[in-house]
Amino acid sequence: MFEQLMQDSLLALPILGWAGLGILLVCLQIFCPRPKISLIASVIGLVALISYSTVNFVSVPTAIFFGTAVIDANAQFFNLLGLIIALFTVLTMIPGMNNEHSKVFRLSYEQFPEFLICLLFSGFGLGVLASAIDLTSLFLGLETLSIGIYCLCGFYRTEIRSTESAFKYLMIGAFSTAIFLYGIAFIYGASGATHYSVILETFKTGVSPLASLGILFLLAGFAFKLAFVPFHLYTADVYEGAPTPVTGFMATIVKVGVIAAALRIFWGFLQPAFHFWEPFWVALCLVSILVGNIAALQQRSIKKLLAFSSISHGGFLGLGLLVANPEGGNLFPLAAYITIYSAMSLGVFALISHLENREHIFSVEDLRGLGNKKFFLSLIFALFVLGLAGIPPFAGFMIKFWILQALVQQNYMTVALIAVVGSIIGAAYYLRILMLMFMSTEEGAAAQWPLSKDRALSLRFVVAVTALITLLGGIRPSLYADWILHALALK
Repeated sequence: MFEQLMQDSLLALPILGWAGLGILLVCLQIFCPRPKISLIASVIGLVALISYSTVNFVSVPTAIFFGTAVIDANAQFFNLLGLIIALFTVLTMIPGMNNEHSKVFRLSYEQFPEFLICLLFSGFGLGVLASAIDLTSLFLGLETLSIGIYCLCGFYRTEIRSTESAFKYLMIGAFSTAIFLYGIAFIYGASGATHYSVILETFKTGVSPLASLGILFLLAGFAFKLAFVPFHLYTADVYEGAPTPVTGFMATIVKVGVIAAALRIFWGFLQPAFHFWEPFWVALCLVSILVGNIAALQQRSIKKLLAFSSISHGGFLGLGLLVANPEGGNLFPLAAYITIYSAMSLGVFALISHLENREHIFSVEDLRGLGNKKFFLSLIFALFVLGLAGIPPFAGFMIKFWILQALVQQNYMTVALIAVVGSIIGAAYYLRILMLMFMSTEEGAAAQWPLSKDRALSLRFVVAVTALITLLGGIRPSLYADWILHALALK
């Protein structure tokens, strides 16, 4: 038994490494409580885990820890993506350590090791979610991911917006957890099991009314976590109040974890009930695309605007999940979308954290005339905006094209048409940002705010890498497409 546990632990090292690194930081905080040492340890640890995960991809699915989890191409791909997101979030946070003039930053960064610990354990939840094949491990992974993010949102603990963000997310998160747990309970009651394979065999013989109710609760739970309309009302305030690098982390890693878990569930034990849950899921996705983009048109705060943009992109991810039947080989559009969307989101939020002044709400109007004052920085910002809008030749266009192409191939013509209409609506508020930056003769507040000092060049590294992915990903999509196909064992 001990030998089996050791073998399983070795296979799951990229996932267990999150927790191991978090425990190491806890020990460092006890014996050597210096933020810079914890920062260096976390960066080195994350780089080591990324390197190990890249080199040691396992192509043959292997069940571990008594069948509660599995190590396969999907689990490793989503876990590796989570590791990269975490590393980029930490690098984006580094310039805040040099801001000695802001009392909010000075007091908050005294607890920077605690921030890193919460981020790592949240990432450990992602790893568990991506590999879970049992409802118990699924729930533990989801809660581990969520609890860490509740704490991260309140990192600026002396700022009312940050603490309000953490409190709202905690309250809504607790409510969504209860809904999700109801779904798990009903499915367990209908099948008498928690393992995905056993539930699948039960559902093949028929889906009972109790199981149908459980499926609806599961859909609602996933919709809460992905901020689908009408479960989205917390999103704008939480995104606005949280530290901007945390907003980027939250906008990406939650989607990665939930999509990884939903992929196994929807195309696992829920596949026999496809015709039951399909119309509900399609409706949630399309309403999120339309309402998210329409609501974004009315936003004055740049982070609230991006919050509703995130809701719209979540709808496209949901459609990617719909056509991602692993047996049909349609997993690539979903994987490409979540990868490129994560890069664009991390890049744009890194730039916002570089530009913003936490003493004021960063409004869209503050971007007036930024192109005249800080042209190169505005050009990079425009690159991310055009990518998020899905305008060619940027990577954001290609990932939407692949989702729409898969929808058409599977005879979802009306769904694809509505998604295109939603994207056209969304282009309006993205283009308004560009108009204010480059065509306004007035000078907004952002042009006058002092930029954060990036002495370690960490933030510039994040922006450069994500900008390169956004630009080259549209011109030469094969640069990342081949890697994704190989990673998911599709080629």
